[in-house]
Amino acid sequence: MIIDLIGVSSGTAYLLINSKFKVQNSNQIQNSNSNQESIKTEADKRIASIEGKLAILEERIAGQSGVTVAPPTRVPAAPKATVRPKTRSTQYITISGSGSSSKNDWESLTGTEFYFDPGDYPGLIDVYFEANMKLFNGNGMAFVRLYDATHGVGVQGSEALANSQTNTVSVSGRVSFWSGRNLIKVQAKSLTADTAVYNSGRLKIISEN
Repeated sequence: MIIDLIGVSSGTAYLLINSKFKVQNSNQIQNSNSNQESIKTEADKRIASIEGKLAILEERIAGQSGVTVAPPTRVPAAPKATVRPKTRSTQYITISGSGSSSKNDWESLTGTEFYFDPGDYPGLIDVYFEANMKLFNGNGMAFVRLYDATHGVGVQGSEALANSQTNTVSVSGRVSFWSGRNLIKVQAKSLTADTAVYNSGRLKIISEN
């Protein structure tokens, strides 16, 4: 009888424990289902919100569908400028007249006057004075230069010299004329008692265009 009571008690305890587990599992399942329902409800709300925003955007796009947007205007590229290389040219202007001087100071030679205007030569770069000259006896040194009679000054860089009895073409340095049309003369001098002889002369003009 005691054994039967123990068996009954054990069975009862088993049933109670089993029932308790079933209740706990049932509660867990109910809580899980409740959480799933809550998540589903929240997701539905978000989907509904997104759908509402999409509907608003569709209405705005539909309202603006009649507006035509012009494509951007393409500005044509400017044509490349053709660079033409500049060409240098040389020309000569003969200076008329000749003369001589045995003075130790500059003396203008009669008949050598001419007018010169740098503006008459577009692209002017350099001018040189070429003088055919000599010393009469070859004793000492002879000089010639260009003289600006309009301004009363020697033309800068125009001086040429010779120290031989033989006719020699002597070339000056780079000549710098004053702007405008000026009267130019050839002048000569000698540093000794010998005579400076000027036979002829010309201007060498270099331009670039």
